[in-house]
Amino acid sequence: MTVAARRLWLVSNGHAEDLLAAALWSGLAQRLPGWTATAIPLVGDGRAYVTAAVTTPLAVVGPRRNLPGGGLTMHHPLLLWRDLRAGILAQTASQWRVLRAADADAVLIVGDVFAQAMAVALGAPRRFVLQPLVSVRMAQGGRWVPWNRAFMERIRAPERALLRRAEVVYTRDEPTAAWLRERAVAARYLGNPIMDGLEGRRLEPWPDLPTVALLPGSRAYAIEAVQVMLDALAELADRGRTLAAAVAWTGPTLPGLPPGWRQEPGTEHGGTVWSRSGVRVAWVAGRFNDVLATADAVLGATGTAQEQAVGLGLPVVSFALPPAPGRAFLANQARLLGPSLEVVPRAPAAIAAAVARALDDPERRATALRDGPARLGGPGGRDAIAADLLARLSGSPPA
Repeated sequence: MTVAARRLWLVSNGHAEDLLAAALWSGLAQRLPGWTATAIPLVGDGRAYVTAAVTTPLAVVGPRRNLPGGGLTMHHPLLLWRDLRAGILAQTASQWRVLRAADADAVLIVGDVFAQAMAVALGAPRRFVLQPLVSVRMAQGGRWVPWNRAFMERIRAPERALLRRAEVVYTRDEPTAAWLRERAVAARYLGNPIMDGLEGRRLEPWPDLPTVALLPGSRAYAIEAVQVMLDALAELADRGRTLAAAVAWTGPTLPGLPPGWRQEPGTEHGGTVWSRSGVRVAWVAGRFNDVLATADAVLGATGTAQEQAVGLGLPVVSFALPPAPGRAFLANQARLLGPSLEVVPRAPAAIAAAVARALDDPERRATALRDGPARLGGPGGRDAIAADLLARLSGSPPA
């Protein structure tokens, strides 16, 4: 008699969360021959799953499209309004219907309270949750949190009720796991998987200069963010500073060449080079890890990428670009990342001064090198979580 395959569903809400879920399934697929996997990305186009499906059997279902908010719907009322006008409620309802109609033996949820609530529709008898977003460190100071960020900076009672339904909840740090265990949640910290796969090599050839990694992100605001960064570098150039910068660029085209900058002939590192006085900027695509491996400091306007840079021991400078990333988001990141992250006003002079401190201040650099990796954890979390899941799904749960 043929035994029916068991079905694992992957539910995630964000590009980084899709990447984590896909990576975990890739580590499980060959060792769970009796299981199939179906993924439903709740935010964005799910390209991480589509890419993973090329080498690992994986079905990707549900309505998928990039909305104006870029996955940051609740970060600002304006983004919420834009997504409402673009049909987020209809899309969410369609995703709910897909989940309600599905058969699942187990579900792995990677994301926050929204993904956890949506996964209730599955009715899967076994639930596993990776909560990579919220840490108890975000609640430092007991500050008031605006309504739209209520679940972004705290694991509140409704989310804890959802987490108690899970066989295990994997957290991003041990303090959060301990806090949840005190509240009857089966939580474990096995490492922070966002720190996996970051091994890189220094860009070659590269000038022997202090180097800043520019991380404008992959969302629609990246053009605006990188223009602000270039203005800050121009301020440093005009002050007689000599340095190099590498842009981890994901856009299809480069922005227009700003006044005062010139494009150098030829290409390096697979991209274009701009220069102004003693400052050189290389646009580098598809080599994020190598950009970080080359950097002495980071100027960013992102979320996960900045956390990864901090975890590698780099000092990071960031600024708000409302509606997202806004001031509340950066204040939250500052609580999470501690002294490794300096948040400054969106002004070329302020940003330039902070970048100079990140490059020149030995105490700031030593603090980032010590404190950042301690907060984010080292590599190995993804394999440890996959091993724990494997033991549970194969019928031999770990102690």
